[in-house]
Amino acid sequence: MAAALKTAVSAVALTFAALGSAQAAVLDLSSLMGGANVFSFGNFSAPSADVEGSIVAAGNVSLSSYTVNQKNKDAYGHYALIAGGSLNFKGGDILNGDTYAGKGSTISNATTASKVQSGKSPVDFAATESKLTQTSKSLDKLATTAKAEEKWGGVYITGSKKAVEIIDLNASSLQKSTYFDISGMAKGATLIVNVSGNSALFQGGYQAFDGYNVLFNFADATSLKINTGANVSILAPNAVVSGGQGVINGNVIVDAWASQVQINATNFFKSTNVQGFTSPVPEPETYAMLLAGLGVIGFMARRRKTAR
Repeated sequence: MAAALKTAVSAVALTFAALGSAQAAVLDLSSLMGGANVFSFGNFSAPSADVEGSIVAAGNVSLSSYTVNQKNKDAYGHYALIAGGSLNFKGGDILNGDTYAGKGSTISNATTASKVQSGKSPVDFAATESKLTQTSKSLDKLATTAKAEEKWGGVYITGSKKAVEIIDLNASSLQKSTYFDISGMAKGATLIVNVSGNSALFQGGYQAFDGYNVLFNFADATSLKINTGANVSILAPNAVVSGGQGVINGNVIVDAWASQVQINATNFFKSTNVQGFTSPVPEPETYAMLLAGLGVIGFMARRRKTAR
């Protein structure tokens, strides 16, 4: 009995230790956002263009002359679009999946693949937003492995031949530079670009990032503008994207979206093991279950002692 209790206590202790470990963890961005192409913490509005995968937004969704989920990449199992608030859809198509609108829908000159659903939300928005924000903060703390230098009108990045490279940039470098030059990288490496600054802009040429698994992480930015095309994913949990033009091919996480920039779905961020990254902590109920388990173990130990 004592040995069993000791084993059980050790197992729970190891579980707590694992939860707090920052040695390494798998960064699976697509899974964190339920497989969505774009995830907005607030409203999502667009006057034109399209999202090739699925849209998930905690707030209202307003679309005009828009196509959603042409590539049939559903979110949260079978949804092409999830709006925590209302859906206002004028012209276009929602394809290859279900549509959910928590606060009703107004649809004119547009089609949906199935009847718009309501009722209980398929997404726990608060929990998901917390995990994505934690992910951004954890990535922002990672030690730099690649050198970035601003010169000759561009940004020159030299890697260390690692499978995962951490690159630190200032938002001013993105705004002032018109191209990137990348060298010293392992083939197909994961590049995590941590960008500091409250306001950021994508412009110029991003072709140098093609062929890599790239995530631009904006932990601080509250404003983000896009005026180019790039095969990268974007994690900007505090940023509002407004205006602009171009195409982003990858996963996109923002605070809010009001832009006609096209979002494509053929270059989702590939899950990878990142040294030093801390996985988002479990929900409070997970800790409650572990603590309850410790309580049961303590009760059994006391009962065993009393019975002697």
